[in-house]
Amino acid sequence: MSQQVAELGRETEELQQMIKIRLQNLQDAAKDMKKFEAELKKLQTALEQAQATLTSPEVGRLSLKEQLSHRQHLLSEMESLKPKVQAVQLCQSALRIPEDVVASLPLCHAALRLQEEASRLQHTAIQQCNIMQEAVVQYEQYEQEMKHLQQLIEGAHREIEDKPVATSNIQELQAQISRHEELAQKIKGYQEQIASLNSKCKMLTMKAKHATMLLTVTEVEGLAEGTEDLGGELLPAPSAHPSVVMVRIQ
Repeated sequence: MSQQVAELGRETEELQQMIKIRLQNLQDAAKDMKKFEAELKKLQTALEQAQATLTSPEVGRLSLKEQLSHRQHLLSEMESLKPKVQAVQLCQSALRIPEDVVASLPLCHAALRLQEEASRLQHTAIQQCNIMQEAVVQYEQYEQEMKHLQQLIEGAHREIEDKPVATSNIQELQAQISRHEELAQKIKGYQEQIASLNSKCKMLTMKAKHATMLLTVTEVEGLAEGTEDLGGELLPAPSAHPSVVMVRIQ
């Protein structure tokens, strides 16, 4: 009997030790998961903020140059997404749970989509900057052409106004009238060219804004699909079984 009691005591002690180890593992996994959840939420928040800035209707009312400056600033700020993505990946790799459990979780796929959307959002901002850069270069070229035409108009006006009318010599008067008519035609032509360039500027602005808007709409739809699983609590309470709460990012 004493031998059986001793054996039972050893088994009980082993069981208690195993339970203690498993409990510690669960507690460690819960800590890992809490940290991972925090990093995942940081990434989601940063993406939502970048999206809100990218789709702000106020930006569309700015000039091309102002829009370009705005998007370049946004692109610079989006560099902060990279360390957030890396933090999510590091936390995921530190999770102490079986790989097969992690791979089957819906939140795992949501985390992957967030990383993909971070990359797409940055790519969209780069595309928008490129579109705006090209538009600004063309717009400035149109402005230089209009400035040159305006100088030609002002020069023609000065020639008309500065030269006194010749009243004593008929031939000189006729030549002067002919010259004034020629200058008037040139001024009219310059004005028509300026009007055409103004129309081109307006069309260029509309096309550039439309192109960036199409990119933005596509990006917003992608982000909405990528975060639909994260609308509520990212994770259950820490007391939940770790096989339910673990997320891994490949």
